[in-house]
Amino acid sequence: MTLKSLLTILATVTTFGIQLYAQTNEIKKYPQGYFQSPLDIPFVLAGSFGELRSGHFHSGIDIKTQGTVGKNVYAIADGYVSRIKVSPWGYGHALYITHPNGYTSVYAHLLDYNKQIDSLVKSTQYRKKSFAVEIFPKPNTIKVHKGQIIAKSGNSGSSGGPHLHFEIRKTKTAEPINPLLFGYKIADHQYPKISKLRIYSIDNNDNENWKEYTLVQSRGKVNLANPSTIIISGKSFYPAVESIDKWDAANNKNGLYKLSYYFDNKLIFNFTADKIRFSENRYINSYIDYAALKTSKKRFQRSKVEPNNRLSNIHNAVNHGIINLDDDSVHQLKVKAEDFEGQKSILIVNVKASKTNKKTKGKNGGIPFLWNEKNTYTADGMSFTIPAKSLYSNQLFWVKTLDNKYSIYSKLYEIYDIKVPLHSYCQLKIRVDNLSQELKDKACIVSLDMNDKIIYEGGIMENNYINTKTRSFGKYYVTIDTIAPTIKPINIYNNKNISNQSVISFTVKDNLSGISKYEASIDNKWVLLEYDPKKNKLFYRIDNHFQKGKHSLRIKITDDRGNKNTKIYSLIRN
Repeated sequence: MTLKSLLTILATVTTFGIQLYAQTNEIKKYPQGYFQSPLDIPFVLAGSFGELRSGHFHSGIDIKTQGTVGKNVYAIADGYVSRIKVSPWGYGHALYITHPNGYTSVYAHLLDYNKQIDSLVKSTQYRKKSFAVEIFPKPNTIKVHKGQIIAKSGNSGSSGGPHLHFEIRKTKTAEPINPLLFGYKIADHQYPKISKLRIYSIDNNDNENWKEYTLVQSRGKVNLANPSTIIISGKSFYPAVESIDKWDAANNKNGLYKLSYYFDNKLIFNFTADKIRFSENRYINSYIDYAALKTSKKRFQRSKVEPNNRLSNIHNAVNHGIINLDDDSVHQLKVKAEDFEGQKSILIVNVKASKTNKKTKGKNGGIPFLWNEKNTYTADGMSFTIPAKSLYSNQLFWVKTLDNKYSIYSKLYEIYDIKVPLHSYCQLKIRVDNLSQELKDKACIVSLDMNDKIIYEGGIMENNYINTKTRSFGKYYVTIDTIAPTIKPINIYNNKNISNQSVISFTVKDNLSGISKYEASIDNKWVLLEYDPKKNKLFYRIDNHFQKGKHSLRIKITDDRGNKNTKIYSLIRN
């Protein structure tokens, strides 16, 4: 064995020992065995902590509920209810319990709450005449004990199927911590999968070009499908991989616990899903190749760290994750994908700088916009203002004015590149043309996605301009919304006897601006309507507000541009 081989082995063993110690030491920071399971069924996960989601990292774990709703949800330890939130969106029916050891547990997408909590929620909803409510009970007003049933699992809010979204947060900072660090065990004997590799070459003019490589994997060993030395056609480069993890008993594509990049056995980048800061969530759009997401719906996790990427989950980013090549030697690039159980999948490839240094043109023209400064672009009929630190890196900004085949009320503006992400909301103003006075409150700004699908952006009229806020570049124009939402009853009709029903349901839809208000009354007295936007459904759970006899049920819905629709039904209950 050569001295070089021996030193390489010693370096590898030392690195592994340091990493194992670091992970063990990280687990020791958190109480083990203090918290029980929130469910009485085996843990099978549909989503992992830190998983890459649309515009954010997943802040908890998604526990499968055997394809159904109504499973008992238990308090994981003694504590008190500190927050209750009901919303048609996001977490849906959610519950927060503060524990005496400095942590708060969160349970989301619930079906309903136990009697004590439900009574408080219902009374608040009727007092505020609103389905969506948020309640902050005073400490120790609603005490719970470990193992007490606090709710039933559901599919409320923006859930994509029955499951329990579960979090553990630091109470003082509201910072979510990976629940697996508290001793929860998940059956896992599968290696993470690294399916694609991209190499981004950077030339002397800072132009980037990428090449994608197909990989083959056997257990934890990953190789190029066509093994060869990768030639880098630039002064520097950075890697990115498409990688997922799976657990036993589920086929869901989940996120990694750790992803590391090495160059010549030196760690140059590490991402670890141990905790999430909500204020940093949107940095995911800089961490991944956002353009790849927009064009192919693939999430490539890059080693490159842009100037305005403040994601604290990234560690040891040497030279911002960019590797310089200043010789013609063959170098080794290593990628390590790791799950929480310590199972590792490792890709090793050889890279080498090209012998020929191609001359390239500079970047296309545009106005230099600096990421750390406020930038405003003004042209005939529009303006776009980008607050400081809304870009992740400097850009050569441009706007194109195009013929508008969609609307007569404004020009169509292509505002920079839809494949470049924005971190914060920007101010957009567009002049409105050919609009009569009676239609001014119906005017709104819309955008077009990658497939030219219309997306409502809202807006407020001011001096013949309509302005709104947006967090995306792309194509924008002004249109009007004069069409009222539709209401279609599902299980009632006029003069129906509903004595054998427990729920009255409606399908509700809107063509553009979306439903913003919904309300129901029985004999002109407000009753609670629940809204499930993902199913376009409104429903009223028949309760003591609907007494025996013949009554008038009135449903009224309003979209965001003030278009209204009202339906009235005479119903009988024996």
